[in-house]
Amino acid sequence: MATKPWRYLSMLAAIVIAFVMMMASSASAFAATLNEPPPGTNLWYRVDGRNLLIGAIKQLPDGRLAYCMKAGADSSSDYSAERPVGDNENIRRIAWLANRYQNSRDAKTHAAIGVLVHRYMELDVQAWARHWAVISAQYPDLGAIADRLWSEAGVNLPVGLQVSSQMVEGKRSGWVDVLVRSNGKALAGVPYTVSLSGPARFDDGGQTVSGVSGNTAIRHAWHATGAGEVKVDTRYEVPSVLQLVSNQDYACYGSQSEVSGDGITFKVRKDFTPGVTTVASRKIVDAGETVSDEVTSTVTGADSHWPEGLGLQAKGYYFDAIRANELGDPLKPGDGESVEAFLERIAKRGHKPAAYGSAAFTGPGQRKTVTAVTQPGGDEQYRTPSRGGIGTWVWAFDASEQAGKAGEYVTKDAVSMFLEAEETNVNRAKVEVESTITEHSPSLGAQLSDTITVTGFPEDHGEFKGDEEFGIGADEEYAKVSVWWSGDRDDPGSDDEYRPSGAEVPQEDEHHKLIGTWDVPARNGRIRVGAGALDAHGDPVNIVAEEHGWYAFVWTFPGDDRVMPAASAYDDQWEQARVIEEPEEEKPEEPEEPVDEEVEQPGEPEKPLASTGSDVVFAVVMALMALASGILILVMAHRRESL
Repeated sequence: MATKPWRYLSMLAAIVIAFVMMMASSASAFAATLNEPPPGTNLWYRVDGRNLLIGAIKQLPDGRLAYCMKAGADSSSDYSAERPVGDNENIRRIAWLANRYQNSRDAKTHAAIGVLVHRYMELDVQAWARHWAVISAQYPDLGAIADRLWSEAGVNLPVGLQVSSQMVEGKRSGWVDVLVRSNGKALAGVPYTVSLSGPARFDDGGQTVSGVSGNTAIRHAWHATGAGEVKVDTRYEVPSVLQLVSNQDYACYGSQSEVSGDGITFKVRKDFTPGVTTVASRKIVDAGETVSDEVTSTVTGADSHWPEGLGLQAKGYYFDAIRANELGDPLKPGDGESVEAFLERIAKRGHKPAAYGSAAFTGPGQRKTVTAVTQPGGDEQYRTPSRGGIGTWVWAFDASEQAGKAGEYVTKDAVSMFLEAEETNVNRAKVEVESTITEHSPSLGAQLSDTITVTGFPEDHGEFKGDEEFGIGADEEYAKVSVWWSGDRDDPGSDDEYRPSGAEVPQEDEHHKLIGTWDVPARNGRIRVGAGALDAHGDPVNIVAEEHGWYAFVWTFPGDDRVMPAASAYDDQWEQARVIEEPEEEKPEEPEEPVDEEVEQPGEPEKPLASTGSDVVFAVVMALMALASGILILVMAHRRESL
């Protein structure tokens, strides 16, 4: 169905009526009527044959007094607009005076305010100069009254807000002080607001606080909620002037307006980074001994602060069997790297914790002695292995394991480096020695020799030249093999009385003598000493049993920073040889020669000659041969007779 034309006309009329009503409403806002001022708010003067007023010229419906801004212009009872006047100290003083003496009915006071309006806000400066000449002549004291009021306003007018900040717990908390100033002194009664932007809150939980200034600074406490920069903005109230736009233009008190005061910026940090410094209790530890560390709590970072009384738990990880050639390649945790990730990196180097430790701290600078245990939280003390090696600690504060409120302050793990010189020690290896002398009963003048088997030295022993940074000395390259004689030179039968006894070598005396000492490599393996075998310097070693008695081989190592001292026992039976002196053969006694020769008497047997065993045998054989020959001759003779 088509729309009728009259319906369009009615809609258009409604729109026009609404627009007219809106314009009428707007016009009423900017075409307000001003009232005549009350008595006692101005003075009359005459210029150019006209009677004019100085002081309050008009009054707004709400009672505010309006002062002329353009000398000589015709006044009007209405104005078309309201316009805030730009803020400055002069405008603030005029606004303060207009508000302060709003209810005063002293004509000269208001006339003086009018003079100040013309002095600082005049729209026609030349016209005002002519008018002021007339006014000051008619009212000679008016200038002094204006100056007095101007000074009064300066003393009571807020001209600035001063804010300062102070930290009370590192950068974790503090306060801001607010002071409203007027000509160098504190001004009370001025409303203000302080706002924080950044990781901080006031203690009431918000980022904005309001207050009223006092004769001294007003303090507002804050606390950090994170880390970063915090900006403090301030605002305070000052009186303002409103300009009424008309033929003459008027100035009146506007309202209390907020303006910016001083601002400051500071850095805060709620969290902190704890740490430890450690020193190995002993730099050199022998096999089978315990390991301890001196642990001191610290705070890292210039803006980091340990909250008072906050308890934290540090965990220690002890690694052993580290090779000497790894000392020049420490591992440092990355920025923000977790404990778990760092331990995994160490594991890729071939090292896992061999022992553990823990220490509780409630602040920086606390020192604890921690002895390594075999399990986390256990009480069985760890003992260094006989294989030896380098040992080191890694200490950490694990953020995820801190109890209660501590988790709010420790937001990331803090880990010390792997192979830090101060927390590294040396576990000395224990060497084992087995040896067997080649001949336990050699003859006098025989060559003596020994075969020695050594285990327990680090594989690279003799190659490590020491590390000054870690305080570890160089390897001792040589062990020594000594041969001792013991016995009784005057009585071989008494040699057994001096058979080696006791593990330690004796002092040299008439029954104990050091035959010689030779250097051999201080390494693992089999070593041959004597019988021409070469020593550590390439020289042949020959050891001859030159006299009867006991001979004992002794292997010794003086020890160094990586290996404990070691020695074979002096009385080790496998290292002893007994040399016996063979007795000489006894010679037969010679027969005595007779003094006189006697004629052998018949029938007396012939005296036998002294003979050795071989002479008797020879005589018997010869007798048997003679007997056989005689028998043979008899047989031949008998046969001949029979023929």
